[in-house]
Amino acid sequence: MTRVLIAVDETEQSVVAAKAAHRLFGDDADYTVINVAKDVPVYWGDDPLGAGMAYPLAVPPVGTGMAATMPLAIRVPSEPSTMPSDDGATPVDIASQQAEHVVAEAGVHHAKPIGDTGDAAEAIIAAAQDNAADVIVIGSHDHGWLDRLFTSSVGEKVIRKADTPVLVVR
Repeated sequence: MTRVLIAVDETEQSVVAAKAAHRLFGDDADYTVINVAKDVPVYWGDDPLGAGMAYPLAVPPVGTGMAATMPLAIRVPSEPSTMPSDDGATPVDIASQQAEHVVAEAGVHHAKPIGDTGDAAEAIIAAAQDNAADVIVIGSHDHGWLDRLFTSSVGEKVIRKADTPVLVVR
């Protein structure tokens, strides 16, 4: 049985990639679908109870040449994937739900959804290793030349770094 890892995001190209994987590998393949959420941001605020720990910040008042302090609250979670959103869902939960949505829309039944956070390429490669995937299927987005000049795509990073064969669907 072929073990297929399908990497998805919130774009329509993910549905196209999932459909192509299902067409190529059929109903008998073992499908795992991963969606990787961005890292949880650091929250800045002036409420230490609502936003985290308070640290003093020296800010000189305008025109006085003297330093004043004001509280600066920073919340940096030790486990970003466990921080709930306003509705109680963690970024991993939301990413997993997105993976479920893509495979349902693509008609890939019995797929195992995975949500993760962090660097997407690294998470995809790790999931391929953890699930002993025979192939990674990833959709290709049409980026403009300027975007490609300054940033590399997740697909490009996966292709360069993965030991597992990568199928890019256009």
